[in-house]
Amino acid sequence: MKANELTPETERAMRRWLLGHHLFHLYLVTMNSGMRRAQATLRAARWDELETEIADLAVLYDAATAAMKYAASFRPESYAGVIRPSMSPPMLSPGFSGQLNSDHQVTLRLVRSLKADFRQARGNFDLPETLLSAWRSLMSALSRNRREHVLICAKFVPEGTSLLNQHFADNPI
Repeated sequence: MKANELTPETERAMRRWLLGHHLFHLYLVTMNSGMRRAQATLRAARWDELETEIADLAVLYDAATAAMKYAASFRPESYAGVIRPSMSPPMLSPGFSGQLNSDHQVTLRLVRSLKADFRQARGNFDLPETLLSAWRSLMSALSRNRREHVLICAKFVPEGTSLLNQHFADNPI
């Protein structure tokens, strides 16, 4: 296959890539709202409500992971030939990266903050076991999400050089 050649397979790959990322973004925004609610509920020490919020977040993280897996369920040749070039100049700015997504940055900040608040609550209160179990489920969902993302990156870019890192390597400050 020539670079940028659209075949039925590469069209399917592009459709999955775009749809999966749109779905992932919807989950991301929903998770951000849920983490804000969970933080407010935690700070108010409403443990039953918090358990529900935390359980919902675990489900949302697993759904986001499924959306990522859906987005990447095609052959690496389609990524190299069509998808990666679509994220490079002249289609997009040099160094394009999902890391530049402001909602993703909010997610990372909220996760760190929620973890710190929960750690503090564990030290200050005798939390119900059902809440602790929900928390463990959320941490497992987060771990699965990160692990799947690493596997997807390794599948499509085995050398590990993201477009952003490649841009910085090609354009040192």
